[in-house]
Amino acid sequence: MDEHHYGPSQMYNMDESGFAVGTSQTSRALVNVRDKTSWKKIQGRQEWITAIEVVGAAGVVGPPLLTFKSKHLSTAWVPDHAPPDWSFTTSKRGWTSDSHGYQWLTEVFQLWSRRRLPNPTARRMLVTDGHSSHVTGRVISSCMQNAIDLCIMPPHCSHVLQPLDVSVFAPPKRALGKEADKVAGLDSSRIARVQWTEMYIRAYKSAFSMSNICGGWCATGLHPLYPDVVLDKVRDVRQSVSEGVRDDSRSGEVNLDTSLLDSSPPDGTELRQANAVLMHNMNSASDLTPRTTRYTGRMARGFERLHTEMVTMIQERDAQRQLLEARKKRKTGKRVMLQNMFVFSTPEVLKITIEAESSSAKKKRRGELADDLQTPKVSSGDDQYIDNSEIESEGSVIVVAHTIRS
Repeated sequence: MDEHHYGPSQMYNMDESGFAVGTSQTSRALVNVRDKTSWKKIQGRQEWITAIEVVGAAGVVGPPLLTFKSKHLSTAWVPDHAPPDWSFTTSKRGWTSDSHGYQWLTEVFQLWSRRRLPNPTARRMLVTDGHSSHVTGRVISSCMQNAIDLCIMPPHCSHVLQPLDVSVFAPPKRALGKEADKVAGLDSSRIARVQWTEMYIRAYKSAFSMSNICGGWCATGLHPLYPDVVLDKVRDVRQSVSEGVRDDSRSGEVNLDTSLLDSSPPDGTELRQANAVLMHNMNSASDLTPRTTRYTGRMARGFERLHTEMVTMIQERDAQRQLLEARKKRKTGKRVMLQNMFVFSTPEVLKITIEAESSSAKKKRRGELADDLQTPKVSSGDDQYIDNSEIESEGSVIVVAHTIRS
């Protein structure tokens, strides 16, 4: 690979990543020190959702394809504020197949990346791993016909050679895990698919930033082309050195001025620093009895504990209010099945909902049966009923919406 043949707008990396809905993130919790055991409530892995993502060396990110585990796509899983160029589909296990990979390449990537080329005849390089759905005969043939050069990574090297694996996929998974912990603390029921999609949209905006994407390309040595970055990692075994945490009481003196006494309740850091200074001054005083010093210390620690509990309760109250408000605004979804349609973009989902409701209203007024070939098959449903429906096998025909925006 010679970087002189490709500019930043011609180099792309695609990969798929699976997300276990409800997976907990390693987090800290406040517990009573006198309790012998403590438990953390988690919702467990509920289902598997796969996302196909693509990033460019210029720091850009392409439209993703989300695959849900279901028989039919429900409009309730797609929020109204979802980006218009996103695509959604379903499979019997929530995984992507050879057909998904081919349709993503031909209907999503080719249209999106072609608009970003400096000239229509310029070639593109697509970096991918050796997964079977990425290197099928149809995928290779389509790349050869559309001036796309496939750069297939060797096995067991994606963690150091793929920009998506190096710096992009980890942040959204951590963000989703933290949000799952927050929801589990408020409600023990399963996470709805629309709620997970909203969580992924928020994590997507923060994780797929230009700095993370460019950092991944630089760390893999692909752009700018610098193979020694990876070779040094292979040759040298670097050991991480842990840094000790400084004690707040030893980091420096904090004066007990009137600002802490006259202002509103201080935050946790200010309170701990003030108590540390207070106890230091009392231990240094010679005219205080040991009982007075001990009692003051217990009072200071008790105030810290009460302050922490109050802050935690306020945060939980605000989070519960937000959760209730979001559920009040959440609409009831429809299961939609169309002839020869399998993948839907955001505008198509909203359009199908309007057309289906309009057709249902006309059917009730006129009392006539609608033509199955002209009217979508719609039935009221939510996640519970959809999960219990029979999962059909993947079809051989997948149609992707042509509404991708540059």
